[in-house]
Amino acid sequence: MENGIALLCGAEIPSGLIFKPIAQLAGSGKAVYVVDGDNSFRSYHIARYARDLKLDPRLALAQIQVSRAFTCYQLAEIVERLSRRAETLTCAGIVCLGLLGTLYDEDVAWPEAQRLLREVIAHLKLLAERWPVIVTVRPPSSKAHNRLDLIQLLMQRADVVRVLRLDPRYELPAQVPLRLGIGK
Repeated sequence: MENGIALLCGAEIPSGLIFKPIAQLAGSGKAVYVVDGDNSFRSYHIARYARDLKLDPRLALAQIQVSRAFTCYQLAEIVERLSRRAETLTCAGIVCLGLLGTLYDEDVAWPEAQRLLREVIAHLKLLAERWPVIVTVRPPSSKAHNRLDLIQLLMQRADVVRVLRLDPRYELPAQVPLRLGIGK
């Protein structure tokens, strides 16, 4: 996997697009840092994909360090802490699951949510100079629909964007073509 920020957007993101890359990174024998912003980390998926990749699931899981954020302030602090430690970290990659989940909180003022996301993106860009950074986001609920601009802000700063939508014929995610500038 190449360095940079790879963004996966969709209401339903297949586990293979999230957990298989984590298992691959963990299979390198180096740490993988997972920042979980929507409580979606599933160790059993890692174990399954590690077995599929002919890796020892226990060794792969031992390489993964998960930090769960329950507020947008915790999420920003976790990412900032990783960024500050970048000089001393030895890792294979960083994964942020549900990065915007806590920023959709209506109790967080809109300007504050934007400020925090900009800070998080700045730290992720620094980390992405050294390692691959995989970020997943889901759209906000209808109640927080006014927060869609957060996704757009993140998409503008990502190096690779993949938007998935549900295919009504099969009710499975399908890739939507998207053209954006690279790494602005």
